Amino acid sequence: MRAFLLLSLLLTQPLAAATSCGFDKDALSFAGTPLEQARCLLRHVRPGGELDPPLAALPAPLEEMIDRPVTIPVAAVRRYLAEHGIAEAEIGGSVSERLSRARNDAPDAPLARYFVIHDTSIPSLCEAESFPPEMDSPEWRWNRLEEYANFPEAHLFITRDGRSVEAQGRTLGTPWRATKLERPCEDLRAKGLFLHIENVLPRRCEPDLAAPPEWRCRRWDVLEAWWVCRNDRIGPEPGFSLAQMDRLALVYVAASVRRGTWLIPAFHAAVDAGIPEAHDDPQNFDLALWAARVGRLVEVMMHP
Repeated sequence: MRAFLLLSLLLTQPLAAATSCGFDKDALSFAGTPLEQARCLLRHVRPGGELDPPLAALPAPLEEMIDRPVTIPVAAVRRYLAEHGIAEAEIGGSVSERLSRARNDAPDAPLARYFVIHDTSIPSLCEAESFPPEMDSPEWRWNRLEEYANFPEAHLFITRDGRSVEAQGRTLGTPWRATKLERPCEDLRAKGLFLHIENVLPRRCEPDLAAPPEWRCRRWDVLEAWWVCRNDRIGPEPGFSLAQMDRLALVYVAASVRRGTWLIPAFHAAVDAGIPEAHDDPQNFDLALWAARVGRLVEVMMHP
């Protein structure tokens, strides 16, 4: 793990308790029907990791898609990729290959079922008063694919300009873990059941207004004998760029085609809800917009 990412995780304040969606490691499923699971796992994530109640309904067209058969032919996906100059390696591997299986890819285990949406929470801008105006540009440092090529935290990283890279050469057929729910390391039951997609999203500090002005975003670290950022609770609004939303939609559609049924999307914070020191991502995710981009992409692939 890169030093600055580890620092970002360590500096995050303790997160609010949230109700778990009830994962059963023997059944390899959250509680309820696939649609009920998605409504719980896509709860809005507030700063600090607090979650809204489960959704009454998912935004269209997700409500009608979850866990149902995918009718998009592999050839249609490949045609779309060719028309847009996108390699299959950029979206998690060959669309004709299967996804990973649970229990560390055991032959009799179910295929990956959950599509977990993360944000990187980097870079940590701490005391910055605003987010960089160039952060959605290919020229911004944190949109360089090489920054994430060796990260161990996910299958794919999507930059704010809408490109993506397989981390450490992993494909969506590689069983991997990136949440607290999937641990401890010796418990392999859930490994391979979740697909992990990181999305570049910078964070700023939420100031402690009770502290003196010069220390509102700083605290003294005894071990380092130096000041560190108090937290990284604040993300930009909207959280993800439109280019990110479109690439995330493409990865979701292609992965679902590989599974044969629509994957259950999930937010990292909701997957780990109820576990101490759980994360608080993704911040400021516009679920309705992403659902609309998924629907638009499906329409384009089916009726080019």
